[in-house]
Amino acid sequence: MNKHIAFSSAPLGHQILGVDIAAGVSDEQFKEVADTFDKYGVVVLRNQKITPEQHIDFSRRFGPTELYGIASYLLPGHPEIFVVSNIVENGKPIGMADAGRTWHSDMCYVTSPPRCSLLYGLEVPRDDAGEPLGDTLFGSTQAAYDALSPEMKQKVEGLKVRNSYATNVERKQKFSTVSEKAQVERLKNQAKFPDVIHSLVRQHPITGRKCLYLSEGLSVAIEGWPPEESDKFITEMLAYMTRPEFVYRHRWCEGDLLIWDNCSAIHLAIPDFAADNHRRMHRTTILYEDSVEQGQLAA
Repeated sequence: MNKHIAFSSAPLGHQILGVDIAAGVSDEQFKEVADTFDKYGVVVLRNQKITPEQHIDFSRRFGPTELYGIASYLLPGHPEIFVVSNIVENGKPIGMADAGRTWHSDMCYVTSPPRCSLLYGLEVPRDDAGEPLGDTLFGSTQAAYDALSPEMKQKVEGLKVRNSYATNVERKQKFSTVSEKAQVERLKNQAKFPDVIHSLVRQHPITGRKCLYLSEGLSVAIEGWPPEESDKFITEMLAYMTRPEFVYRHRWCEGDLLIWDNCSAIHLAIPDFAADNHRRMHRTTILYEDSVEQGQLAA
């Protein structure tokens, strides 16, 4: 049997011990991993040494894999893997350096957002003392919903949120550090992803728990509200959802396989390291089994 422990008092973020993906994961072991993941929303399997094929195969036990929409950041020979990295080889970036710099849920701008993401740490930046840099923060959107007052639960119930890929791309174009080719790919993807409407209170497709569903820079308006009132409310709700009591901060180690739920959690990458302090990670994106949205995703 696996062992799992909470890292902190946060309502998400569990370490699961005793799992060796390279050696094989039994159905019993995987069920325990999946059950813990569904309950807490963020889990990490430490000390993994896996190939891209093993990463993909393990990911597919959660559901169908999805391709990332910027082809230049897909791992050669393994398009299911999106590379997150600041490394430049032969004058070209091997991955996306500025991924996840705002609080967000992956792909909230598609009709059927993905179930989860699995990010594998290959190189972790460190300071002069050897301490890891580039932490990732996770906020529990289900704990945030549960903690709302009855009056606020009544207020948010039924509200609809417009999520916009195009608006986010326009914002990113002003300060992004990605390659020119990647910026062109982002702009081309705008036509693929028209604005979509999601409920602010989203019921988790597997657990049934209610979660708050907002992403910074992507959730652009409360439908039917005046713009100033809408902007103020979204800003206040995101600040509430990321209060310290709802947040787990993950300190990366090489060999971590971090799995997060895209409904019950939002996340933020901390860019506290220099460009020459290398970071290299591989990510898969997983759909729900019954998802009908299996076109390419985008940054």
